[in-house]
Amino acid sequence: MKIAQLIHTLSTGDAISDETLSIKKVVESQSSECKIYAINSNVKVKKHCECVSGDITRKEIENADIVLMHYSIGSELNQIYRDLKKPKKILLYHNLTPEKWFRPYNYRVAQDLNNGLKELSELLAVTDLIIADSDYNKEQINKLGFKNVEVLPLLYDNEKWSVEANKGIADILNASSETNILTVGRLAPNKCIEDIIKSFYFYHHKINKKSKLWIVGHEIDTEIYAFELRNLTKKLMLESSVRFVGSVANCELKAYFKSCDLYMCMSEHEGFCVPLVEAMNFKLPIIAYNSSAVPQTLGGAGYLVENKNHAEIAEAMNLVLTNSEVSAEFENQAKAQIEKFSEKTFRKNLQSLLENV
Repeated sequence: MKIAQLIHTLSTGDAISDETLSIKKVVESQSSECKIYAINSNVKVKKHCECVSGDITRKEIENADIVLMHYSIGSELNQIYRDLKKPKKILLYHNLTPEKWFRPYNYRVAQDLNNGLKELSELLAVTDLIIADSDYNKEQINKLGFKNVEVLPLLYDNEKWSVEANKGIADILNASSETNILTVGRLAPNKCIEDIIKSFYFYHHKINKKSKLWIVGHEIDTEIYAFELRNLTKKLMLESSVRFVGSVANCELKAYFKSCDLYMCMSEHEGFCVPLVEAMNFKLPIIAYNSSAVPQTLGGAGYLVENKNHAEIAEAMNLVLTNSEVSAEFENQAKAQIEKFSEKTFRKNLQSLLENV
């Protein structure tokens, strides 16, 4: 069996790219062929994919038995996918962030998201199997009038943590007596990182002066939003206590997850939210805002915030950090929750879906 995966950008560290590579690994372990075709690719993963260019690439894709399209934005791949005649077609929906979040910061991204939404129904209509990676994403497809949607939760791949944690970062975090708060993910406006900073303001200035907030994630295409966040830290007198780390390697990210004390997520739009599962894996207590797919991914493994009263969130941070019974209960819940995203479960579910199509 020949499988072709289509993804607009194959990169490192983002959930869609990680799942694309995981599917390739699983399919090839079953002695089938699996190629990845991308418009753009990061130099670190370029060897794993083919660049989409010209009629030769289109013919290769047409000759596959199954074509699996990873869908999260408007792309030139949409036309290729729509015109396929021979292969069975699978659309894996990772969610489209509403363009309103990006309109004030990056008009091009907002337009790509808007175009992606306009083209989605047309692509779903020519698809043999529709898959969503969360129940929340399934509901989004259902609202468009498509009811036969399967759910394939993202794979949590522990293999990325086989590297040693960066000693320098771990030493910095462990050497001080400070409480270290962590958030991980692209600096995108839908992530509402300003709400984390504002909550940290109350925690740092009113509850625990010996604390730091570490913000890990790149700001490509969201530079204006990132500038606003840095400006906010200045206004709140947090320049020395909030660290914008940028994009990091797995060894560095492992050090942050292992050595921080609390994970925060105030995002208002998530199709899945992989960093929550990563925080569970490293036994970090979690505080997250109750929105989109967050409660489904988190399960009972963290403290869900229902409204964004930043002073109250700071009190919740203190409760979770100082109450051992609360953190122990979250840790117990996390063990069961992570199993839903294990490689064994993912492999079984993927194989079943491919056989059905």
